[in-house]
Formats: sequence, structure tokens, C-alpha cells
Amino acid sequence: MVTRRREPYSIERLIEYCIRDLKLETGLNDRRIFAAWDKASGAAEYTMDRYFRNGTLCCSISSSVVRSMLTVRRPQILKDMNDILRNDEGEISGKGKMLEVKKLILR
Repeated sequence: MVTRRREPYSIERLIEYCIRDLKLETGLNDRRIFAAWDKASGAAEYTMDRYFRNGTLCCSISSSVVRSMLTVRRPQILKDMNDILRNDEGEISGKGKMLEVKKLILR
């Protein structure tokens, strides 16, 4: 990161610049989303695989019983996850966008 300004920067701002410059933003935000899933769903031990793309979180659940219970609770889980993400101080969503899960797919 090369800056020509001679003004001092806060350490928080420098860290944010470095994260964006190294293109770590997407991976860090995915980790925050996965942590919010674990906390809101309570099904971390049954979650085999997960990915987040374009506002959609897709989770593979190892137990059909747990998947059925989560399907019934899906609207509440989405609300809880977005509340957790909204209150996360370390969010780096880029370009003024708010990090949000719009759709949840359970497999």
C-alpha cells in the first residue's frame, strides 16, 4: 500500500486498507457469516459444508431430523443471523454495503 498523503492514519484505518489491498475482505466476511450461522442455528456440529454467494447461504446438514427442525425455524434463523452481523463491529463489507444473508438453503 503506497500513500502519498502525509497525514497520520489510525491503526483501524490502516488495517482496513491492508485487508482491502490484499483482497482478504470476502474471506473474512464469509467467516463472520459462518460464525453467525453457528450461533443463530445451534447446528454447528451437524453442518458438513457451507458457502455464501450473492446473499445466499447454503448449508449441508448431516441429520435429516435437524434439517427439518432448522427448516421450520428458517425465518427466525435469518433474522437472528442478520442481527448478529449488524452488531458485528469488525465487519468489512466494502463500498458502503451492509453484510446481510437474504436467503438460506438447507440441504
